[in-house]
Amino acid sequence: MRSIRTILVRNFVGAIFLIFLIVYFLFNVVTNNFISAEAYRELSRGVNDIKNRSSTLNNNMFHFVVPNLHEPPPFIYEAFEPTQLIWDDMILSRVVRYAHPISRLMINADSIVINDNNEIVAPIINVLSENAISKIMFLSNHYVNNKNSFENSTMIRVAEGNNTYYLMAVQLILAEDFTYSVLFYTDITSAILFMGNINQTLGILLFATGIIGVLISVFMSSRIQKSIVRLCNYAEVIGQGKFDEKVEIFDYKEFCNLAQSMNNMSNMLSVYENNQKQFFQNVSHELRTPLMSIQGYAEGILENVLEKNEALEIILSESAIMAGLVSQLLYVSRMDSGLDTLNITSVNIKNLLYDCAGRVKILAEKNNKEISFNFPNTKINETETEIKTDEEKLQTAIDNIISNCIRYAKSKIEISYQLDEENLLIVIADDGNGINSDDLPHIFERFYKGVNGNSGLGLAISNDIIKKLGGNIIAENIYNFNNPDNPSGAQFEIMLPID
Repeated sequence: MRSIRTILVRNFVGAIFLIFLIVYFLFNVVTNNFISAEAYRELSRGVNDIKNRSSTLNNNMFHFVVPNLHEPPPFIYEAFEPTQLIWDDMILSRVVRYAHPISRLMINADSIVINDNNEIVAPIINVLSENAISKIMFLSNHYVNNKNSFENSTMIRVAEGNNTYYLMAVQLILAEDFTYSVLFYTDITSAILFMGNINQTLGILLFATGIIGVLISVFMSSRIQKSIVRLCNYAEVIGQGKFDEKVEIFDYKEFCNLAQSMNNMSNMLSVYENNQKQFFQNVSHELRTPLMSIQGYAEGILENVLEKNEALEIILSESAIMAGLVSQLLYVSRMDSGLDTLNITSVNIKNLLYDCAGRVKILAEKNNKEISFNFPNTKINETETEIKTDEEKLQTAIDNIISNCIRYAKSKIEISYQLDEENLLIVIADDGNGINSDDLPHIFERFYKGVNGNSGLGLAISNDIIKKLGGNIIAENIYNFNNPDNPSGAQFEIMLPID
């Protein structure tokens, strides 16, 4: 298992190396292409220029044959401004005179003139330095030995030692049996050296950046590692049930967000644990009360102290209370485990509400409470009161709300509904004293037990069911215009989608 420091250092250095390779590749490709393009432009410019001039010379000056002479012929060549004459024959002198002005037209390029005998006609070898002679000889020999490679004005790259050149040649037929070659060349050694220096600089920068990157990544990983260790220690503290301790603020935003999430988690776990403790206390109390009653009346029957029928009636009543509480606990357990799935069917809402009221009718009559209905008066088809929902779960939610209203109502519970094209609204109201203002924000919280409440599960289960069915439930007090400080009851509004 690798540490975060190893991963961070490796990735950081790898990223630097990858960036260097990209920069190195782009620099060399772009620079080589630029040098090649410039060299080709200069060389081809000289080749095209000399082709154009040779055509002019051929048409005007070379359409005759002259024998070898030992003295210069009386021709006028002022247009070419010659600086050096070699008088082997008349044609040769004209080529030499012609080559010099072409050389002066080139930018960063020079030319070499070679005759049919592979002899260098220009420049004048005798007046050149040793290095220049060596260069001229190397380039001319390479051309002579590889003439076929220079066809169609092909640009050739050659190297001698540390020097690199681009070459391009053109052949001139100035008269019968007189063919000369003009070899244009440009020295790109300085450009190659410049590229080498840049690459060397890039290598040094890569090494220096790599060292700095390793130091930065080690420093950053150390701080991140310390933050992670602090969070791990805090997680262990939470695991030990110490929810009062809070993690401190971190330097990085992401760790601050994580710390805040862990603090929120700690708060939720603290609330959950307190609710669990309170729940178990309430459940223990609720179970102990009927169990003590059952035990006491059972002992009374056994000792013949109590009347048998009366005792059995109380035992059955307390057993029903225990069964209801256990049923609620099992239902909560199924919902939390995700095993309680939905079974969506078509449900007639009017019949469902009648059935829910019928199941708690005995409880209402026992407490001298009346359940009334306020349904729409319009005569509509049965199919127009149907919605798509889970009938069993919706019944459970409504039963819990009606039972709660029976507990707090003075004399009456009213059930009504409204149905439109998209939603169903069910309203269950009582005429009691309303919900305590301190209890109202927490009335749907699981395990929360208000004044005269039972286990604190009924309304929480209803809320969970309605939300699972895609709806929403609201509890509020009914406003009393005659006495605003004393509500005239409480009501629960259930909003459900019809599909």
